[in-house]
Amino acid sequence: MDTKITFSSIDKLKIQIVEQEICPATFNDNELPTDVHIVTYTIAGETYYDAVRAYTKVDIFDAYYDKLKGIGTLKDIKSGFGKIRPNLYGKIKS
Repeated sequence: MDTKITFSSIDKLKIQIVEQEICPATFNDNELPTDVHIVTYTIAGETYYDAVRAYTKVDIFDAYYDKLKGIGTLKDIKSGFGKIRPNLYGKIKS
């Protein structure tokens, strides 16, 4: 079963998916900006992690909540990842 969530260009107006289905323990965030968040969600009992850029956690919540409605559950959105200032990295790309 393919569990990767797909986002349309309208969904990506406020968020940027850096990488999907990552392993948080081995995820290398040294070259990423500090506005990267790790999103934890479950689909069919399996836990998944995505790295996502956004200006606010609310933007991430809105995008994931709508996509997971009826198929899964949004568990957590953690910040504090990345090492580069966002203004030096560049704007969020849709």
